[in-house]
Amino acid sequence: MKISIHGDHVKITESIKEYVEDKLGKLSKYFDDSMDIDVIVKVRLRGKEDIIEVTVPTKLFTLRAEASHEDLYAAIDLVQKKLETQIKKNKAKLANR
Repeated sequence: MKISIHGDHVKITESIKEYVEDKLGKLSKYFDDSMDIDVIVKVRLRGKEDIIEVTVPTKLFTLRAEASHEDLYAAIDLVQKKLETQIKKNKAKLANR
């Protein structure tokens, strides 16, 4: 799983990068090892809120989640939970086919 993080008017510090990689790295257990997954993370500001957008394109489907919160780390937690829910939902659909 390759994670690329971009900040839009936000400086991405090493601690933010490590936290994102740690949280989103947990999602790799849902994918086969043979799948080469590129995760695109975009962090931006809107007023006092930090917004994080995550896009995970795969061969079978594309996952996308967005979360906003005053605390960037809380927004990262929220987007990780949203993505995990989407993955479980899509995996169930694929298994049924």
